[in-house]
Amino acid sequence: MHPERQPTTSVVRRIATWLGVVTVATAAVTVVSASPSLAAVVPTNALSTASVGYGFFNADTEVLSIHDSHADGEGVGIIYYRYDLAKTGPYYAWNREGNGTTTYLYLNMPDLAGIKLYACPEKGGIIDASRCGARAFGYAGGGVI
Repeated sequence: MHPERQPTTSVVRRIATWLGVVTVATAAVTVVSASPSLAAVVPTNALSTASVGYGFFNADTEVLSIHDSHADGEGVGIIYYRYDLAKTGPYYAWNREGNGTTTYLYLNMPDLAGIKLYACPEKGGIIDASRCGARAFGYAGGGVI
């Protein structure tokens, strides 16, 4: 006995259906994996250091702390950008109080709003941007559980 032969159209239809399902599944996986809305954005602290001190953004309290850690006659200047505002920046803050002191800036940011900051030497109200430390990024999150 010979196995019953299937009509050619039935085989072609099954292959076309299988290829269609595989193509749709592949497209769906590509869209889901490339979607920025699924990126894991969580509250994140940010720390930028320079030769004179540092700037630290606390994601939970949304406070920018500016600490002077050297008795060198220079203050600490912070250049920062806020991505929750229409004008993102640059904005400036500083600590001119001397070695061992910390000043605080309360930012009141919405949850998951981004901030970028640089710590730099400052003297007489002029920030020396050529001597800034590496940039640091953070996301506010006082209300995120």
